[in-house]
Amino acid sequence: MSLEFEILNVLIDSYERSKVSKGQNKVHKDIKLDITHSVFEKHRNNDNGELDLAIQLIEKNGYAKAIYTRNGQFQCFALNLDESSIDRLYKHIKRINPKNVIERYKELFFEKQNGCQIVHDFSSRMIELLDEKKLSSVHQYVSSEEDINDICKAIESMSLLEEDVQERIFCAKLFADSKRFNDLRGKITRVIRDFSEEPFDDEDDVIAMMGVLKNTAYAFIKGNIVIRLNNQTIDLGKYGEPLALSDSAIEKIEIVEIPCNKLFTIENLTSFDVFDAKDSVAVYLAGYHNRTKRKLIEKIHEIAPQLDYYHYGDIDAGGFYILNHLREKTNIVFKPYKMGINELIKFKSSCKPLTKNDIKRLEKMSSLKSFSEFANMIEYMLENNIKLEQEALE
Repeated sequence: MSLEFEILNVLIDSYERSKVSKGQNKVHKDIKLDITHSVFEKHRNNDNGELDLAIQLIEKNGYAKAIYTRNGQFQCFALNLDESSIDRLYKHIKRINPKNVIERYKELFFEKQNGCQIVHDFSSRMIELLDEKKLSSVHQYVSSEEDINDICKAIESMSLLEEDVQERIFCAKLFADSKRFNDLRGKITRVIRDFSEEPFDDEDDVIAMMGVLKNTAYAFIKGNIVIRLNNQTIDLGKYGEPLALSDSAIEKIEIVEIPCNKLFTIENLTSFDVFDAKDSVAVYLAGYHNRTKRKLIEKIHEIAPQLDYYHYGDIDAGGFYILNHLREKTNIVFKPYKMGINELIKFKSSCKPLTKNDIKRLEKMSSLKSFSEFANMIEYMLENNIKLEQEALE
């Protein structure tokens, strides 16, 4: 790269970091490149006329003004901040003017605002950031126009799913390229997590919550329930072990009898394994509940709406969210089980400190009407900086 191009790139780097480029400068401030800058280092002791040539070309094209000392020694460059000059300079050094990127991104996000709630909220926030010239903040979510289109397309498609679908099938229909979805997985997860109430940290959990599963979905069930499947009657109370039901099995299953009065959804596997379900029915959620598991619960509820329905989960933001989401998606009035202040006090030695993310989520929940029943719990957790995983109760 010639010295001319090196100088111009350094000047543009300074321009992009400045408030001038973002329109935030209240007073005029020149953007200068002093002779002491390292870009000039290799030319200090090797005067072959390259600096003079660079000065000549840069001034001739009007990209910057060369400033000299009283003794006629070159001192620095002052960038020409005229918009047309800046545009020409970007083209000359073959770089993209962020101003043009911002306008194009805004056009795309305006188009996406008619999408589902997550896409709408995401697009609206990105437009706000772009209006503030905070392109670097937007680039934390998207790196290109293609990203904007594909991320919004993926989330929109997931929001319209009526049944769970395996990821490879979803990807093939959406992009005809499974690699593209994998490349975007982290960005898609971040958008869903930041612009919805999804509390999960694991990418697979967030994507699965939207109905896209890496593998066939199974619901694990045990306890006092009699089912019929493929003309075979299975009494799980007598069987005494958990049964794994695939999504296709749940479609075909018939609930014959439920000789108990309680159903528990259980968040974590260890707790499900040791849970005594002799006088109840227990369904393992694996942290989140997808359509497959909800369909099984709904089938049970159709036959036995008189049961007491409980959710047993972690005492943290995720546990509260799963309980509320379960209620919302099934229209069943689930009650929390062992998820109160008494458990926090009794098992205080097993409690863990809250992370920054925990605090952020709990503080947000404290302001939402849908989590008002947990207000005292949330206040107690924040004051004492604690949360409790349900395995600690076993």
